[in-house]
Amino acid sequence: MENDISQRELENQELAKTAAEEAIVLLQNKKQVLPLRNKTVALYGHGAFATVKGGTGSGDVNQRSVVNIMQGLENKGFTITSKSWLTRLQRFYQQEKSAHDDKLKDDPMALLAPAFNFKDPEVAEFEDATTGIYVISRSSGENYDRRNHKGDFRLTDNELSNIQRMSEYYTNSIVLLNVGGVMDTSFIDKCPMLDSVVLVSQLGMTTGDAVADILDGTKSPSGKLSDTWAYSYQDYPTSENFGMSNPEYVEGIFVGYRYFDSFNVKPRFEFGYGLSYANFFIKTAKVNVNEKRIRLQVNVENTSEQFSGQESVQVYVSKPQTDIPVPYQDLVEYSKTTNLRPHAQQTLEFEVPINDLRVFDTKLGAYVLVPGTYLVRVGNSSRKTDVVASFKLDEKVILEKVEDVLKPRVDPTTLLKGLVPLKQVSGVPFFILKAVNFPETKFIQYQEKSDVTTFVAERENLPGKGLDQVIEHVRNAEGKTLKDVANGDVELAEFIASLSERELVDLVEGQMSSGENNMVGISSDLVPGAAGQTGKINSKRIPAVVMADGPAGIRVDPVYERNQQTITHYATAFPIGTALAQTWNKDLVEKVGFAVGTEMKEFGVDLWLAPGMNIHRDPLGGRNFEYFAEDPYLSGTMAAFETRGVQAHDKIGVTLKHFIGNNQESFRNFGNSVIGEQALREIYLRNFEIAIKLGQPMAIMSSYNRVNGIFSAANFGLLTNILRDEWHFKGAVMTDWFSAANPKESMHAGNDLIMPGSSKSELMSAVTDFGPEFDAQGNIKIKKDYDLLKKQFVETEMWNDFIVDPDGEVIVKVHVGSDSRLNDRVKNWIYGGEAQVIDDEHILLTGKWEDNNDLYLGDLQKSAINVLKLVLQLKF
Repeated sequence: MENDISQRELENQELAKTAAEEAIVLLQNKKQVLPLRNKTVALYGHGAFATVKGGTGSGDVNQRSVVNIMQGLENKGFTITSKSWLTRLQRFYQQEKSAHDDKLKDDPMALLAPAFNFKDPEVAEFEDATTGIYVISRSSGENYDRRNHKGDFRLTDNELSNIQRMSEYYTNSIVLLNVGGVMDTSFIDKCPMLDSVVLVSQLGMTTGDAVADILDGTKSPSGKLSDTWAYSYQDYPTSENFGMSNPEYVEGIFVGYRYFDSFNVKPRFEFGYGLSYANFFIKTAKVNVNEKRIRLQVNVENTSEQFSGQESVQVYVSKPQTDIPVPYQDLVEYSKTTNLRPHAQQTLEFEVPINDLRVFDTKLGAYVLVPGTYLVRVGNSSRKTDVVASFKLDEKVILEKVEDVLKPRVDPTTLLKGLVPLKQVSGVPFFILKAVNFPETKFIQYQEKSDVTTFVAERENLPGKGLDQVIEHVRNAEGKTLKDVANGDVELAEFIASLSERELVDLVEGQMSSGENNMVGISSDLVPGAAGQTGKINSKRIPAVVMADGPAGIRVDPVYERNQQTITHYATAFPIGTALAQTWNKDLVEKVGFAVGTEMKEFGVDLWLAPGMNIHRDPLGGRNFEYFAEDPYLSGTMAAFETRGVQAHDKIGVTLKHFIGNNQESFRNFGNSVIGEQALREIYLRNFEIAIKLGQPMAIMSSYNRVNGIFSAANFGLLTNILRDEWHFKGAVMTDWFSAANPKESMHAGNDLIMPGSSKSELMSAVTDFGPEFDAQGNIKIKKDYDLLKKQFVETEMWNDFIVDPDGEVIVKVHVGSDSRLNDRVKNWIYGGEAQVIDDEHILLTGKWEDNNDLYLGDLQKSAINVLKLVLQLKF
């Protein structure tokens, strides 16, 4: 039967559960209440049955089922004494949820609607049990940031009261945080009787089973935080510069733990923190440092008598404090042990390139190693490390000279120097590094923004204005197909030169779905429910590439009809990106990537629009759940290993997103992130650079927002100079769906593909004299778009380059039936000599072409080449 669960589903669910278990972070465990020995519990909170598997929007997944926390506990033999209370609450919850869903059922923008928010009632009386468990659930998603309000970042009054009374009533009390990111934990201070706090996170379809395995001790928690959890939201340096239309990144490089450590602000739970049922002894056995790398051997022993477990060893480096801003310490490497039985040991080996300790010198416009003494730290959280070695660099080393292609007009950075001095350390190995032993400074060869190259076989009267055009004459490849290119019979430049303007535009713009569901996130005819596809040109044997959303899994329709057959393929809902980062397990994340790739092959998806990897700049980021961490190294390596896993399969790829500075959802389509050059290069570019160099992704998605005044999708310095010239990225760049960036500027900047394909007319008008478009009846075609700024639909008549003018030499025939929207204008056109009546339903309009052919054919060709390289990789 088609509804039978496939072997692939079973295997991927088991992997999802493993990842979920390793992602759970034990934050507090007073009296060693966990693991539970008595399985009779009273369970409260709507999150017990309405467990949130992940966020909303394009990060959602259409899975077969979700095991909620209540089901997971019952599956493991727990007795829930509050079952009748939960059942009554569930009925009320469903009424409220149904009413919410009914309001959205006909809304084409429902995918971007705020997440459903339900507030728990006060618990009238508690059921008898040894242990009380309260589940706090929160959901967020695309298009809306979270708020520092009760019921979102903070607990409601009822939640706080319920937890206080629960912790006083039961012998053991536990709070489970089923949340996508950081939230206010001041309830811990207000509930002194509360024993345990567990960050469940949002763990996908196996959440309940994973939670049960942690609570009963089947699995010891091993997750570590990928963010700093502060005592108060106001403790974050971003709290005054978040959520506005032009956020200024005043904190500079001091993001997350870099700020808390450098300015002596104590967090409640530090970056990298997480408890275990087991205890571990970490000892660095060997250290070696030279001008190329730091090498460490670290022994980890499970010293507990009873529990097995895993430990994540973290390596940080404190750089010399000079006139260039540096944080107190940076994460430079990490590794997780296997599951160690009591008294078992494992030796972990680390190798950190010395060049990874570089900082960006804005005065020199260069990456440098600063002179002075460096401290190497090893531990299991950012606040629990030991200095295991130090080394001194005698002089500044200029590693790489770059151009200030992203420099803001005015640097907004106000935090320039930390307040915590480095202390001298003795009794550890010490090494001397000499600047003369480093290679000479590397200089980047940049492409000039004013240059464009156009390939020509037989063509005259080329369009374009204002740039320095180089024309390369190539062989005529008329009649050849992409198959000939794949076979090596024709050069790609020759093939590109043979394509018409319309064919080029069809390649650099996505192919809008022929159905009605083509507004947001669903625009593929080949795979129902997929996000989009590239244009196909049958005559040239150019197939389409299908793209699907979902950093937590593949988002496609799970059941649909095709050729009178019912197709069933449920995807696996894996833990959210933040939870995957909380595993601190590169190999496990690579396996998740491989499993996602298996589903892509099965579903017919070529490109996964993931991993999402923007920095958690502020805990209220509405889409933080899709992204990994506040730290660029953790974020970049997680993305790289997930990419490797997916692309270990032949002919499928990933799309890193959102490049760059998309650190909030408020004003995301037009907002301007004002970021200093050092912060850009050390924080917001660094994670993408790591992922690109280690993972070699096939594609990248540019972000909606502007950075320092320029839309990311139209930023030549970002997409060409940094991405391709500095990092040597070889793949394709696409816009996010319905980008507000100018499509002509996007083409020149290095944004190869405009998705989902709604601006073809603008490009055609810019590269040739493009006439009006008509429907099947001859009426002027009406283009319907959703204005993301005004949050409403707008209609555009598709006159394109045609301007009505009585002295013009261009004549077009237009249908003007009784229901035509042009009827009110026809009389004026006739009186003005601009129109002639042919019959009762048609007129001839006189006009001219707009003088706007300012897009170079070479810019279209450059983008089309990158798109076709992608097609060749994926389809041939």
